[in-house]
Amino acid sequence: MLYPFLLFFAVNGMDRNDLTSITVSTVSLSVYFYFLQKKVFIFQNNFPIFFLYNVSLRCVVLGVTPHLSDDIYRYLFDAKLLVSGLNPYQYTPNHWLIQNVTLSTLYKDLLSQMNSADYFSVYPLFLLFFYICGSFLNSILSHSFLGIQIVFLLIDVFNLFLIRRFYPKESFAFYWIYFANPLVIIEGISQMHPEILFIPWLLLLIRLKGNQWNGMVFLILTQLKLSTIIFLFAFLRKSKQLLVLSGFVFVSLFIWKFTVFGNWLAQGNLGIGLFFHSFRFAGIIEPFFYIPLHRFGVSYLSGIFSLFSFGILVMLLSFQPKFQAQTKEKRLLLVYFLFLLFSPVVHPWYWIPFTLLGMVCRIPFLWQAFVSSLGFLSYVVYVSESYFYLYWMHSLLGLFLYVRKETNHLRKAT
Repeated sequence: MLYPFLLFFAVNGMDRNDLTSITVSTVSLSVYFYFLQKKVFIFQNNFPIFFLYNVSLRCVVLGVTPHLSDDIYRYLFDAKLLVSGLNPYQYTPNHWLIQNVTLSTLYKDLLSQMNSADYFSVYPLFLLFFYICGSFLNSILSHSFLGIQIVFLLIDVFNLFLIRRFYPKESFAFYWIYFANPLVIIEGISQMHPEILFIPWLLLLIRLKGNQWNGMVFLILTQLKLSTIIFLFAFLRKSKQLLVLSGFVFVSLFIWKFTVFGNWLAQGNLGIGLFFHSFRFAGIIEPFFYIPLHRFGVSYLSGIFSLFSFGILVMLLSFQPKFQAQTKEKRLLLVYFLFLLFSPVVHPWYWIPFTLLGMVCRIPFLWQAFVSSLGFLSYVVYVSESYFYLYWMHSLLGLFLYVRKETNHLRKAT
């Protein structure tokens, strides 16, 4: 009964600019999440009660003003432009404001809260559709965020149904990994990050057999976020399947060309290109590139070197017979995990797909609890850049302990 209160106090009291609140929230959420998995027997195999309990955990965080991330303000800004018949990819918000001074009062609050007013939008149309739906609900409910949170709640309840549907004979301890994960509940529902929208499509990608159906899933995933194209590496040796999937991805990229990438140069300088050469947040392997490059005054290349190394490594891995012999979900997990290791930006919500893939691949629950702590602790970077090393050592120590324990399994599997 204490867990809902802990989630409530975390979403309302955790301050990304305060080290104490971040530390207390990280430790309490991850430790309690781990501890409670041992207690799920109290539901006595009554799945409806167990299901309703986990839905109630999500309801606890509804109506909260998101203060851990500023992304929602940009989602809402782009969604409002689309509803008004305007192109969100043509100008940066500040440039758009100069061009539309008479409409500035309608967007003033959003512009004052967002952290990307000088950058071009990187969010595809299909993703913004969910925020448009939520915006309509916001206006009906006279609330700034509740409508979007309800949309995300409904989607995640559907995720819970799908997990139960696809894995009907699993224990409650298995379901607990995703159902009650604080990262999923806080980052996915209260903070409204889009990774929670990936979950049904990842489940379908795992379960569907036909190449055409898998291609449709890839089309939708890449219309939610371009980085999901990395999952193609899990199919690299299967030539016919890869050809079909690549065709659907090409259609998706064609749509991107006339939306987000309408201006290639602008996106390279003030859009997605920042991910490669300027923006850094809580990287795990990328600092090993950044530190020596910084000495030579070219630290801005660290992201490119890190992601290039990821590409080479996952390409070599994809052609290993033992890798191809693994189940589809294990291949997807390893590709995504390598991406998180080498990415120069690893926000807490990036771990949500890993939570699902790790659950269906039966990675140890202790590792899942560690990942939860890894996500929340990364907020210390907002407090001070010097605290990055605290987070970095925490992540490296956890990785070392996990890999040391699982060395034989990983060696045999990959």
